[in-house]
Amino acid sequence: MPPEPAEDIVVYGSTLWDTPSLTDHHLSRALGARHHVLFVETPATLIQPLRAGLTRAGVRRLFALGRRQLRRDGAVDVLRVVSLPPKSRPWAQRLSAPWIRRQLRAAVRRAGMHPTIAIGARPFTVDSAPGPRPFVVALVKDWLQAGGHLTGLDAGALRERELRFWRSADLVCAVSPRLQARLAEDGIDSVLLRHGSSAASDAGPSSGPVVEELADLPRPLLGSVGRIDGRWAFDALEDLARAHPMGSLVLVGPLSPLLPRAAFERLLALPNVHHFGPVDGDRIASWLDALDCCLVPYKEDEWQQYASPLKVWDYFRAGHPIVATGSPALGDFPAGLIHFASSPDDLVTLVGEALAEDPASGLRRRRYASENTWDDRAGQLMALVAQRREGRRVGDAG
Repeated sequence: MPPEPAEDIVVYGSTLWDTPSLTDHHLSRALGARHHVLFVETPATLIQPLRAGLTRAGVRRLFALGRRQLRRDGAVDVLRVVSLPPKSRPWAQRLSAPWIRRQLRAAVRRAGMHPTIAIGARPFTVDSAPGPRPFVVALVKDWLQAGGHLTGLDAGALRERELRFWRSADLVCAVSPRLQARLAEDGIDSVLLRHGSSAASDAGPSSGPVVEELADLPRPLLGSVGRIDGRWAFDALEDLARAHPMGSLVLVGPLSPLLPRAAFERLLALPNVHHFGPVDGDRIASWLDALDCCLVPYKEDEWQQYASPLKVWDYFRAGHPIVATGSPALGDFPAGLIHFASSPDDLVTLVGEALAEDPASGLRRRRYASENTWDDRAGQLMALVAQRREGRRVGDAG
């Protein structure tokens, strides 16, 4: 079979490029191996660099906004977009739209692109895409309308904007069957495109450097890597730390500004609980390799009903026992890969079971990761686009 022709693809990212990788980052890199990809960051405003005050560093960051807006990272072109503040206000969005459109069109010209596909990990208006209307893919990876306590976004305004975008898209991809079912309640037809793994080998844990910060901590090391926010079941984690007084509970990642501080501080006050800040993406594998059990310790709420936590795919790659609560999507994986219960009250029991599991389960997890990579997902996405295009051509011919 001849290779698929290369296409010019614009991805409207859900955050900045130089942040912990999300679904849209991973897909952009995987697509970039075969296609020309431009990743458009969420807009920055003119006042963001000055939030900490009118300092010399803030002024430098302000001037930097207008320089090197288009840059190359690996196989992906990345565009920094600037908008008027406050970008959450509808009037500012309306005034910024023509300016953003000009920035995007200028970047596309500089990159020598003629976009044929536009992927939205956030809503965008089709008329903002440069050139003829591209084939529009809406990527639905969370039910943001349920996450006001995590994002601070207005649920009503967000719902209206997302529904308008999904209904205008040529293809809607959801990362879990539960998201598909919820979309169907609003009359949105979607296809399943699960998350993937960065792993391409099932040979075993990575051979990266030993993580010195964890070298002297008592085992077992029970840990979670990722953003620490209101999703976490902090009371259950307290119970877990007390149930393993000779071990260590390791939390690695940045703290959300909306984090419930009192609950987090109570947990951190326990002597065997250790928090480390964010680590670079290329070091995450080494941190996970050092653990004895990987945790997804989430609460039961509406957000988790539709969530499909991305971190579990890094855990599959590491191969260690995985314990998860809260998110029903994590109970849908093949038996034996994840020790799951909906209620975080079961966290202590699940960890006990996980630490006693058959060591052969680690090989099964790594093999599962190697069979479900982001390259596989990128191929699936392009096949779905081709199928939908072909269906339209047949329909037009009829």
